Amino acid sequence: MISSRDKRHDSTLNDYVLADRYRAESGQVFLSGIAALARIPIEQLRLDQRRGHNSAALVSGYPGSPLGGFDQELARALRLVPDLPIVHQPAVNEELGASAVMGSQLASTRGDVRYDGVVGIWYGKAPGLDRATDALRHGVFAGSSKGGGALALVGDDPAAKSSTMPSSSDAALVDLHMPILYPGTIAECLELGLHGIAMSRSTGLWSAMKIVTPIADGTGTVDLPVLNVDPVRPVHQLPDGTIWVPHPSAQFLGPRMVTVEQEFQDIRLELARIYGIENGLNRLTSNPSDAWIGIVATGYTYFQVLESLRRLGLTNLDEIAAVGIRLLHLRMPVPFDSQQVKEFAEGLEEIFVVEEKNPTLERLIRDCLYDQPVRPRVLGKLAPDGHKLLPSHGLLNADVILGGLRQRLSQRLESRLAPPAAAPRQRIPLSIARAPFFCSGCPHNWGTKVPPGSVVGMGTGCHGMTLLMDEDRVGE
Repeated sequence: MISSRDKRHDSTLNDYVLADRYRAESGQVFLSGIAALARIPIEQLRLDQRRGHNSAALVSGYPGSPLGGFDQELARALRLVPDLPIVHQPAVNEELGASAVMGSQLASTRGDVRYDGVVGIWYGKAPGLDRATDALRHGVFAGSSKGGGALALVGDDPAAKSSTMPSSSDAALVDLHMPILYPGTIAECLELGLHGIAMSRSTGLWSAMKIVTPIADGTGTVDLPVLNVDPVRPVHQLPDGTIWVPHPSAQFLGPRMVTVEQEFQDIRLELARIYGIENGLNRLTSNPSDAWIGIVATGYTYFQVLESLRRLGLTNLDEIAAVGIRLLHLRMPVPFDSQQVKEFAEGLEEIFVVEEKNPTLERLIRDCLYDQPVRPRVLGKLAPDGHKLLPSHGLLNADVILGGLRQRLSQRLESRLAPPAAAPRQRIPLSIARAPFFCSGCPHNWGTKVPPGSVVGMGTGCHGMTLLMDEDRVGE
């Protein structure tokens, strides 16, 4: 049901309608992860209008799980806000989408520009990031405009739920000189998306936002507005006394590109780091004076750490602090803030780093503290004796984190922790295994039949069920 009240600006529990997820400007709305992402350009242009900033938005990319359906959801959202100048241009591949977003930032350099700036948003899953790296790198080196801003939405599928292989985009984004924002809730998708645009406007960088499958597929209630105050935008004074301002350009000439690369290191990434500090993107959520162990986690993984602690009997932040645990929630792990980590480490005996895939953050923290006269032990994937604490594969959820976390906390808190859960009951083995099969009338049923003797490889998708079926049933 779509409300006929086109001028509606708030929502209450008594008269909430589905269209409010995009039309409402205050109150509570119910959003999926994909819907929260679709609301980002809407929210940004409304913020700009209230500030007297005449902006437009261009969204382009190529969908794929976990961002599958984002293009369709965005199209539904834009039909509900026809007054906003937002153009959604789905691309036939990720490279064209990246080039289009690059053009949105270069629009400010034209004499016939009609807007103070154009917000550019690119979307694609991690394999799309891989294949579009060259186009994205050119976009990053072209830069973003102070009135526009560029945001890359990257879908990561760490457990290969709907992908041919598990994925993590962090390393590629670091190589592309993109700050990484990592939301762990539906509300943070919208909040960090707005921060990403503001940070891009003030630094000239493209911001990246990492969206993992549980967040893209999840739902939640969001309190509007997600930003109650304007973000603090740091400035950089050049040696001649002038203020550095982003200056997008498509003059891809060798010497100039080396100068831009220098800007990344000396100005832009440092401004992004300061932006994170000034706007409190990374948070100390538990900081007792007598802390002996610190736990560091990012995005979605941080909330899984909280769930693991709850299962261990520490049900809230007050109880966590009472037993001497310091918590650092990194919502912007890149650029890495060494000063924040050094302050976090003061007085600790041990730091336990909980992160997906490779121990990148663990190594950064260990290197950061190496020269400190007094430093805590830094652990993550392995315990001091070499046995495994956390895996480097799949998705880190509370079930996976629980064992390693119990081992580290048991050093001092064994009597305080809840006992391990009872082993699950042994199930009676089935004598018949039923394989999945196509829905009635599905074209994959007959479309997967191949000539006798053919060798066929399968990827993710319904057609992959043919691998589980008897050969003589394929194509029935």
